[in-house]
Amino acid sequence: MKFTSPKSRSFASVVIDMTPLIDIVFLLLLFFLLTTAPTPDPTLNVSLPKVENAGVDRVSEHIDITVKLDGTVYLVNVPIKMETLEKELREISKNVKGMKVVLRADGKIYYETFMRILEIVNKLNLPLAVAVDEKNIEKK
Repeated sequence: MKFTSPKSRSFASVVIDMTPLIDIVFLLLLFFLLTTAPTPDPTLNVSLPKVENAGVDRVSEHIDITVKLDGTVYLVNVPIKMETLEKELREISKNVKGMKVVLRADGKIYYETFMRILEIVNKLNLPLAVAVDEKNIEKK
């Protein structure tokens, strides 16, 4: 009987084929690239008055801010200057808990006016809803 020493034994080296693994990784990468929605470019032109869904909650405790095309601001149907809007909203919000501001603005007002009102409402930590005309809602 012939015994071989452990030094003289030859073991076959184990080789793992990486090709199927690389194929799966590339297929997963391709799947995720094709199924993710691209983010819209912020420089695209947008038309603010048109909306796809007008799911605005109907609230009983709300205050209307209306902005006409000429820039006139109305607080509860009373003309008001932009400089006094923050003070008036602060006074009203102290008296009414859970008040919501509804902004009704012409679709062609200056963006600066719209942003000033948004800053004032945000500074007072009030919830804001922007009213839209239901005739301009785009149907899918």
